[in-house]
Amino acid sequence: MNGIAIGVFLVALSTLLVELTLIRVFDVLWYPNIAYLVITLSMFAFGLAGVYSSLRPVDETSKLNNKIACLAILGGLFAVLLIPVLDHCPFDFKEIGRKTQESAIHFGIIYLFITVPFFLGGVILTSIFSKYSSRIQSLYFCDLTGAALGCIVLIPLLPLVGAAGLLFVACGLGFLIAAIFFQQRVFKGVAVLIGIGIIAYPFFRGEYIEFKPHINKRGFSTLSNKGTHEYSVWDPISKIDIVTYRRNFKWIAYDGGTQTSYYYSFDGDYGQLLEDVKTKPHRHFWGKVVLPSHYLKQNTRQEVLIIGSAGGQETKAALAYGASHVDAIELVGAVVELGRGKFDKYIGGIMNDPRVNARKGEGRSFLRSTHNKYDIIQMMSNHSSSSIAAGSGSLNTTYLQTAEAYTEYFTHLKEDGILHINHHIYPKMVATAALAWKRLGRSDFRKHVVVFEVPGVQDNLPTLLIKMSPWTEQELQDLMAFMTSANELVVNPLDPEKSFLSDDFFSGDFPKELEQKANYRIGPSVDDKPYFNFIRKGVSQVDIQPETFTNASVAKLLNSRLQDGVPRDTIHLYVTAVASLLFAAVFLFVPLLFSPVGKAKWESKRSFLAYFGCLGAGFILLELVFVQIFMKLIGYPLYTYSTVIFIFLFSAGVGSMMSEKFDMYAPRRWPIVFGGIAVSALFIMAVQTWYFDTFLTMHISVRIVAASVLIFPLGLFLGMPFPLGVLSVRHQVPGTIAWAWAMNGLFTVIGGFLSVILSVQIGFRATVLVAVVMYLVAGIFFKNIYHPRIAEG
Repeated sequence: MNGIAIGVFLVALSTLLVELTLIRVFDVLWYPNIAYLVITLSMFAFGLAGVYSSLRPVDETSKLNNKIACLAILGGLFAVLLIPVLDHCPFDFKEIGRKTQESAIHFGIIYLFITVPFFLGGVILTSIFSKYSSRIQSLYFCDLTGAALGCIVLIPLLPLVGAAGLLFVACGLGFLIAAIFFQQRVFKGVAVLIGIGIIAYPFFRGEYIEFKPHINKRGFSTLSNKGTHEYSVWDPISKIDIVTYRRNFKWIAYDGGTQTSYYYSFDGDYGQLLEDVKTKPHRHFWGKVVLPSHYLKQNTRQEVLIIGSAGGQETKAALAYGASHVDAIELVGAVVELGRGKFDKYIGGIMNDPRVNARKGEGRSFLRSTHNKYDIIQMMSNHSSSSIAAGSGSLNTTYLQTAEAYTEYFTHLKEDGILHINHHIYPKMVATAALAWKRLGRSDFRKHVVVFEVPGVQDNLPTLLIKMSPWTEQELQDLMAFMTSANELVVNPLDPEKSFLSDDFFSGDFPKELEQKANYRIGPSVDDKPYFNFIRKGVSQVDIQPETFTNASVAKLLNSRLQDGVPRDTIHLYVTAVASLLFAAVFLFVPLLFSPVGKAKWESKRSFLAYFGCLGAGFILLELVFVQIFMKLIGYPLYTYSTVIFIFLFSAGVGSMMSEKFDMYAPRRWPIVFGGIAVSALFIMAVQTWYFDTFLTMHISVRIVAASVLIFPLGLFLGMPFPLGVLSVRHQVPGTIAWAWAMNGLFTVIGGFLSVILSVQIGFRATVLVAVVMYLVAGIFFKNIYHPRIAEG
């Protein structure tokens, strides 16, 4: 039995490792929302394995060992075969409609190879759970703890071997799993040797196995094919490629070109740099939009914080204008390491300058850990292209653009300090900042806000400058003289009539009527609903309408994401919704019509289906929402994601084991499980503000431990309902447990989709309450399927 438990552990580990690896691969080859779509649809195959197993049921007399061994090898081989398949079947979703047949064939092949490992992993687990149903609590412990470890190992292994290397690791694990289940010693030995050899291959190869690009993001594929590619590294946050672009700078491509930064060549002569700025600012910077705050504060020994310092252009600007100290914070550590090492001389040593503290970190987390006040806080188009870093690839959460974030910026600025942001959709930025301003008890916000924009075009980087003291006439004249003629002062605090933004945008009390009037989501963003970039209301073209606060930038941004009437930014949600309905019909009606368990008449069948559906949806709702909620405490997105998912799975595994030890199936004990879930979840929400404030300023390791301690009791209870449900139905018709697995898997995927929809519409706190209600309803259904005689026997 110990070998079976280890096998379950490794199957779960391998499956989650493949899932997370493919998310990172598709972030690079495609975009996060498409990666989310494909992986979500593939995960239906995990539950579909339960449907298959209900049609071909396994009972306690079945002989499975050699069959499971073969399935494990097959699953591993399909994982590694994804490498040549992705290279030879390029899929550009933007080509749909122009090369429909070719795109459909390539997508179909890719989807088939993705789903097979998940399907086979699901068949293995459902077969084992069905055969050894009396040991479900300990086996479920191995399943969850294996998945928990699979979530963690990605972080240290990805930089070492790359994403393709991790697929080799998954393949090798398939052979090691087979070695556990093979009954013949020769087969065991051969499988072990092959497995170890496959796992070792990417570690000793000496370089990454690279994927061929599918989409020519910002011309990255074209440049790479010209032989200008210099360096690659798979940072856990984003894959970084360095490409020689032009004579005076190197392109830093994040995730295959999804995001961009540059290492500008610089010889360290700041005097010449300032002369160049007058006539050719693009020689050293993205443009003059990087510089105005530094220009205004020049030679005042200003202290500067850069959030998202990337290739260092903002850091260089601060030094050029006489900053005494610069904290340069960058989420992707590889970019900092390359700037301080390999490309140090190329960029003039700016990241190793004694005045500069260049470090890997997350902006808000860094702010909470320091009591420093700055003359300038600057962010330039700062967001992550990584699904894992964001915690969700479905709708990118943007915690640097919420009212709570602006509150932290304002409280870390000096009395005359400047917040300098270049980011799209400035009307929404102003409304969000105004809410923070009001919460701090401040007034006359309009007198503190300046916005420059290139009029009439899609300016994705308008310049927002918020000064803690009111702007003066002289400062505005200096700004207008400094900025190029292309940048127009569209929000002038001394001439508000020329701005199309009404006073409501600056009040901090944004009216709902105005939100409804606008043809995009224009209201302020908050931590409970941090979807700043989710601005689309409909699927039609948006016109430039000053009366609805829609300028050229917003209209062109939204329209650029439409292709043949299909919104590329939200299409994944529509497809997932339709797919969920189709899969729900398959999962429900195919077993009902064709399987022994579906055809059999037995008590409380509807309650059985509803019970496992509630468990799947409720668990994933809590898991994904708590990833977002605990982002505020832990701060660093990747650490938050890894910590919350790991603790949820690990503690749930421990809870499954404890349910056996303490006999939670007993008649008077099982209600404690569902009550414990509700009390634990509500307790977290009740103490969240006080608890987070207590630990926010402490070291990241302390915050991770604090988060784990708070989540652990909830996880213990969450691990109990599934095995208790299996014990309730284990004596039903063969195939019942497999069907339970299928329903749980189906609603896990649907629940993941619902977590996005609900959190956008009602916020994270209310979504937690929905999940709690689901578990309480599950408790009612459990009462209907519960059989005390099983506990007694």
